Amino acid sequence: MSLQHVSKKTISTFGIAFIVLILAACGSDGPTDRNFSIEFANGEPVAGVETFTANQGDTINIALSTDEAATFHIHGYDLEFEVEAGGIATPVELLADATGRFAIEIEELEQDVAFLEILP
Repeated sequence: MSLQHVSKKTISTFGIAFIVLILAACGSDGPTDRNFSIEFANGEPVAGVETFTANQGDTINIALSTDEAATFHIHGYDLEFEVEAGGIATPVELLADATGRFAIEIEELEQDVAFLEILP
């Protein structure tokens, strides 16, 4: 088939598809800041037990608040953060370097309040 028989609409469609593919290939998949929050009140996480998802290499910020004194523990990263009753902790910041699914619990109650899922 010669180029003379190819319609302008077909050429335009291929041109747009090519540009979309180039833009998708050039998109930023680099590390990002991920912001999450956990509010614990009346013996349970206010929003229910959520799963926070991030990619390996992302910076994760988690705001913690509770109506009673508690120690939040992020398993797998072995990090603990104490929050006073009625307090809001300075947001926890960590680099997502380990992949997997990690429980975030209130240590004193051995109760999961969220999960942190880090994808490769």
